[in-house]
Amino acid sequence: MARKVVDFHAHAFHDKIAEKAAKNLNQYYGIPLAGNGKFYVVTDSMKENKIDKLVVHATATKPEQVEVINDYVAGLITRDIIGFGTLHQGYDAYEKELDRIKSLGLRGIKFHPIFQGFKIDDSAMYPIYRCIAAHKLPVLMHMGDKNADGATPKRLAKVLDEIPDLTVVAAHLGGVFEWDKAERFLYGRRNVYLDTSSAMRFLEPEETTRIIRAHGADRVLFGTDYPLSLHRYELELFDKLGLSQEEQEDILWKNAYRLLKL
Repeated sequence: MARKVVDFHAHAFHDKIAEKAAKNLNQYYGIPLAGNGKFYVVTDSMKENKIDKLVVHATATKPEQVEVINDYVAGLITRDIIGFGTLHQGYDAYEKELDRIKSLGLRGIKFHPIFQGFKIDDSAMYPIYRCIAAHKLPVLMHMGDKNADGATPKRLAKVLDEIPDLTVVAAHLGGVFEWDKAERFLYGRRNVYLDTSSAMRFLEPEETTRIIRAHGADRVLFGTDYPLSLHRYELELFDKLGLSQEEQEDILWKNAYRLLKL
């Protein structure tokens, strides 16, 4: 019997910019890519691996991109594809756009502080976070970076202390290569989910399992971070963790269904 899987963290680039965006990711992270950045690659992988739902994200690096990207992601939505919207710290009409994001059927907001050029706890972001919380939308936040300190677990913890009703998915198990800090500042918080994307490949299976249980398997989500990875490889890593059946089902789909109210 096929298992149910939700990929909570995949990227969607328009075909016109996909290969350039993928190349930039490869140069920045120094990680071989699993695809060319085009959307058909991840949807083909989704079909091949019988993935139940795919949650796609795209990030506005300029204020003028916000509405265009939200329209693009909304246009990808199907029964099996779920979209998150984007905002930008320089985009003033965020309250109106959040209403539109919900009307488009987008289910949350994605931020990448490093690529968008802000620190998670920048004062300019607090009104935006409060508005997102009021709209009851979750935020998927890129966490951790070897080249910059704008997306640290400590900065996110500061925001969550101020805005406890904001629900955040802290990507990459709370911060790629910053898991010790994530454990100190984020693990165990009830308004924080973690996703497994771009994390399991860098950790021993025993350490990934320890992290999941330290935070709680009921608040961990499976993700690939396409085009950095794809389903077959990430599921192979996941199967090495030795989790219980209940923990596996929570992470692979139940937590996502609960968070997104599916």
